[in-house]
Amino acid sequence: MSAVPAGSATAETSDATCTRYVAPDIDQLRVRMGPSTSYPCVGGLAPGAQLTGLHRRDWLQITDGSLVGAWVSTDYLTPERPATTPAVPCPQFVGRVTTDNMFANIRSGPGFDHRVVGRYAHHELVTGRLVDDGPWVATDRGFVNAGTITVHATDPSTLNGRIPEHLLSPIPLHYNANAHFEPGYSPTTPRYLNGAALAALHRLQRAFRRRFGHFATIDLTYRSYAEQEYWFDKFGRPRAAEPGTSNHGLGLAIDFEEGDGPGIYSWGAPANDWLLTHQASFGFDNPFAPTLQEGEDYHFNFVG
Repeated sequence: MSAVPAGSATAETSDATCTRYVAPDIDQLRVRMGPSTSYPCVGGLAPGAQLTGLHRRDWLQITDGSLVGAWVSTDYLTPERPATTPAVPCPQFVGRVTTDNMFANIRSGPGFDHRVVGRYAHHELVTGRLVDDGPWVATDRGFVNAGTITVHATDPSTLNGRIPEHLLSPIPLHYNANAHFEPGYSPTTPRYLNGAALAALHRLQRAFRRRFGHFATIDLTYRSYAEQEYWFDKFGRPRAAEPGTSNHGLGLAIDFEEGDGPGIYSWGAPANDWLLTHQASFGFDNPFAPTLQEGEDYHFNFVG
């Protein structure tokens, strides 16, 4: 990195997102796990790379794209759009598989149409390079979706249920189930997901609608720590996960609509059969599918 800061961004604190570009007069901008040079470097951005984020004093927290949640110094940013787009916006990428008890798929190429050739285990270290501007990361074992990777916490478990809304993406309200249920959900209650998981969900929803004439209706997605406590106090083990351990607390899980009796997402129903048949094509996985009898037929995790 150049020793001379661009000096084009002033120190500020703001709740409004802004767009900035890596200054043209540096070699590479280090992306860090937190707002200080004492935090580990988890990526590098080429001159001209575009960023969206929130100013926090002399740092910008990235709120969009494959490095969401990570930080860069505003000393090396400029509001001026570059004349040309950089060929390699992110020369490096380092993180850990986010989920506590699932995995991240490794594919033969950068896309869901490529076959799954392996898995990164939960919390396993992933090192590689972003393909174009993401979300796919090329590693020495294949390609992994950056949405399954955390770049702003040494221990991804510490994020469970504590991810601020500005680091998640709101789900369109027309995906919501037309129901009211605890604790305070209605058809107009906002739901949130990891941004890459939401992009994959959009693809799934378009295909599902072509097949069934409507979207796959959703009950629950991201679940805060407080909400996890609510459900655990209500149901206890094994139906509810210990607070701080739910896949919902990482913005990587979806519960499609459930009911007291058999429904369209129940085992053996046409919609559930379609989801299980096509889940890998959209980067999702129902961990209970091997039995088709036990566990939650409506629960799907984003695994890339």
